[in-house]
Amino acid sequence: MKLALNCKTHDGKKETWVYDNTTNEIFNGQGELVDLSEDERLQAYAKLKNGKQPTGIASNKSKDLWDLRIQLGLKCNMHCKYCAQSDRENEKWVSSPKDVEPFIKMLKDSGIQVHGVIELWGGEPFVYWKTLQKLVPELRKLYPKIRFAAITNGTLIDEEKIAFCETYGMNLTFSHDGPGFHLRGKDPLDDPKMVDLWRLAFSKLQCSINCVLSPANTDVDAIADFFKAKLGDIHLNFEGIMTHVGVQDSELMFTPEQILTLQKNIFKALTREGWDKFPALTGECDQLIKKLVKRIKLNPKAVKCMMNRDDNAAINLKGDVLSCHDHCTEEGYVGHISEMEKIDISKHFKPWSERQKCRECLVLSMCRGACPQIEGLARTLTCKNEFAYHFAVFQAVFWLLFGLTLESYQPLKEEHD
Repeated sequence: MKLALNCKTHDGKKETWVYDNTTNEIFNGQGELVDLSEDERLQAYAKLKNGKQPTGIASNKSKDLWDLRIQLGLKCNMHCKYCAQSDRENEKWVSSPKDVEPFIKMLKDSGIQVHGVIELWGGEPFVYWKTLQKLVPELRKLYPKIRFAAITNGTLIDEEKIAFCETYGMNLTFSHDGPGFHLRGKDPLDDPKMVDLWRLAFSKLQCSINCVLSPANTDVDAIADFFKAKLGDIHLNFEGIMTHVGVQDSELMFTPEQILTLQKNIFKALTREGWDKFPALTGECDQLIKKLVKRIKLNPKAVKCMMNRDDNAAINLKGDVLSCHDHCTEEGYVGHISEMEKIDISKHFKPWSERQKCRECLVLSMCRGACPQIEGLARTLTCKNEFAYHFAVFQAVFWLLFGLTLESYQPLKEEHD
């Protein structure tokens, strides 16, 4: 859909540009198509190959997978207020070491191949330490060339687990929100011994930090400075802005002032000299600029996550294929690994093209409709957050490209209306 962009120049003059959020075309104030591929500053983007674009919703799953996510169960030793799994606390199934042998046999019998990464998910993966000790070596025998990855809250890490991860080539992503950690619970990095263990993990393994932007976390500079002081020069990734599960806790609801503060801080971080401090934010910018330069069209069936693809799958140790690694009960089952060709996730995934608000949204090409499985109040609150976050990125890119301040926008009437 074409959107009118209400902008202001450096000298205060108002201009109206037009942006198509599905074709990524931009038209200037005179109605002329802007060809960014001719911009000398953007030649590196113009020369990039388009690569594989986000696909539509696959009608089945392949036995040749790039990303296999193994769900061990939702049990966790923490109770983070905004956890994406917190509304599924009654999903009691958990894995155990006795599940490993039959699971490995199912993988072999089903002919499942993995060419990229196996992700080990909880809850908290290290709650299932005994299962991991048996499972990971067997998976390494079966898939000797893949890499392992796990997202952990880091509270259960110790030297034994670090050595185990080093032996089997497991990458760790530590979930931590820096100065806003209190929404998760007691901060493990308040303990100097735990700081030393995290530093050891970063020195031995390929590690990064996953930080969520929340009402307690609106200063991106303060977040970066927090981790530098605690852990030194590490890779800081912003997982994005907080996804809601429909919980109306006052601590989880951004005030207008908090949203504005976050947006100002993101804009400042992206428009000053040097992007190396915030690779996650600059990655968002890079992706948007490439789409604008190459005028990459958005697939009507695209969704935000990669679980819609035929070469990505989430399974549990019983061999059930899940619509997402965050779902563990039968309502989230979409089939079994023995019959990958029969799996259908379409009833679980609703693409952006079937949502009117998404079709009219400025940041559609970045957000792609947020989580395709959330609805109701959770979607309303998540949409508000996702828009605020991506709008700041879009504003920064627009200012960098054209020297214009984007103040507001509105959908234009479709020609066929």
